[in-house]
Amino acid sequence: MMTYAEMEQLLQFNDYESKVFMPNEVFSDLQKNIDNASHIAFAYSYIYFITWLYRYAKYGMVNELIDQKFIKKVLGYNENYKKLDYLIKQNGILEQMGYIRTEKDFPIAYSYDEIDGLQFQYIDDFKEFTAYIKVLNVPKNFKIKFPVKAFYRDKESEEDYYEDGTFFYVDRTHLVPFESFIFCMTNENLGCTGFYLYAFLRCMNQIYGGYRVPLETLEEKTAIKGRTLDKYLDSLKKYNMIHCKVEDFVVGLGKGEKMPNTYFTNEPTNFTNNAKQYQKRKVMSVYTYYKQLEEKQKLAMQIEEQMKMLPQKN
Repeated sequence: MMTYAEMEQLLQFNDYESKVFMPNEVFSDLQKNIDNASHIAFAYSYIYFITWLYRYAKYGMVNELIDQKFIKKVLGYNENYKKLDYLIKQNGILEQMGYIRTEKDFPIAYSYDEIDGLQFQYIDDFKEFTAYIKVLNVPKNFKIKFPVKAFYRDKESEEDYYEDGTFFYVDRTHLVPFESFIFCMTNENLGCTGFYLYAFLRCMNQIYGGYRVPLETLEEKTAIKGRTLDKYLDSLKKYNMIHCKVEDFVVGLGKGEKMPNTYFTNEPTNFTNNAKQYQKRKVMSVYTYYKQLEEKQKLAMQIEEQMKMLPQKN
């Protein structure tokens, strides 16, 4: 597995290439079309990565050929691993969903200004410069995956050539810094599933602020089940990608009375390479829970009475 620095070098990443916006509906769309949780996580990471590659015209910058094998390698899989190909091949699941499309033309540079907005310069624009193309080592039949949602949010806008995708409008999107992608892909305890879970929690944080959710609901929303969900939540906490307002687990308390934990996502500058200790919830009996609750209520009443005795301002 590559180190963070090696991945940065491979992808020629700089701080100006951090922002990637993803459509909020991607989570539910993937679950509707893919049954396997690890494959959902791979698919999200794949869409995210090809969106970044296109947005920052990496096809003209990275020294290696950015083909399917290269992408699998970056996402932590053997480049010859075939079990994911049904998702990413031409006319595969992601193409049927309208999230990617196979194309021959690809961007080798981009520009942005307030008048013209985001503009790309494509390899087809330079076909007469055959020497330049040879320098890029582009095979004759080379194709890339076009990130459809980055340009068109739905079929209607694509048919009308109305560019309302995430490159141009950020309504109903979530922003995931590319540093978090590199961090996960260079940590064997995180990978695609850790990145996918972090991105989902980040999306919910951007919508709601802190995201208070029972584990059962989090399983439903992400399709990551049981021990696997516990494992990756543990890793996200250990490496300070998220922090959690912990509620005690009360044995025997009715389902409707249990208070779920609240999750907050941290920025990449807060991540740590060394696994750290974090606060874990306490386990207590119903008797202890209600006893503590009673004491809290008494304390609150005492404070309220004391406040009433304070001199009132005119």
